[in-house]
Amino acid sequence: MISNKLTAIVVDDEPLAIEGLILRLDKIPEINVIGHTSNGDDAIKMCQELCPDVIFLDLKMPGLNGIEVVQSMQNDILPMVVFVSAHGEYALDAFELNAIDYVLKPANLGRLKKTVERILMRRDSSSTDKEKLLHALEKSSGISISELEEWLETDKPLPSAYQNELVIKTGDNQRIFLSVDKIRWIDAAGDYMCIHENKETHVVRITMKKLEGKLDPQIFTRIHKSTLVNVNYIKGMINQRNSECLIQLNEDVNLKVSRNYSAKIHALVKSKLL
Repeated sequence: MISNKLTAIVVDDEPLAIEGLILRLDKIPEINVIGHTSNGDDAIKMCQELCPDVIFLDLKMPGLNGIEVVQSMQNDILPMVVFVSAHGEYALDAFELNAIDYVLKPANLGRLKKTVERILMRRDSSSTDKEKLLHALEKSSGISISELEEWLETDKPLPSAYQNELVIKTGDNQRIFLSVDKIRWIDAAGDYMCIHENKETHVVRITMKKLEGKLDPQIFTRIHKSTLVNVNYIKGMINQRNSECLIQLNEDVNLKVSRNYSAKIHALVKSKLL
């Protein structure tokens, strides 16, 4: 038994043409016909309901013709398309719609096998491309592939692998939920991290490396081996000697940038210039 068979629907206004095509496709083990209809409107509804991998579509039909059926369907429900016609003059129009194949009636079994092979190659290629995309996104975003696969099934923005909120344990064993976008900067004090908001500083026992791993590197950048800054709070920069500089967060907070991070901060500030 072949797993992961292709699913197909057949659309033609001639009942004998439908019957003949289904009889031949049934002899190809890699494909399973799950429905058929004789008009374009029903074909669109069937694609919405059954989500077939491929549609074998007649070109000349009453009402919507094959070209109009494809043009009417949104990309998210459009299966791979094989046009089936007794007329060869429409082939160019068909391939401009990215049809997989154009089969002339009556299609014999050997010709249909070649069509199915072509469909399988396209499906496998699309699957490989999807896997490459997922692995690239996993590497760049830090989000697991399983989460990314769930995201692809939605219309939501790409999720973040980084936390939007930190839970801070206080000395009296209480927990504070701190919004990450309110953090201005973080610096190390021995085995502790000092997390600075606008009016408060929270002291947390955690390593810089572990805390940095929870924060989006597009927002929090190192300016020193022991200091992270939220780039959205940088208001200005003061150059000093020896390739060092200070960044200004507001009127009363200037933080030193070490030489190792100076070039990066200069580039960041330059990118903000109008």
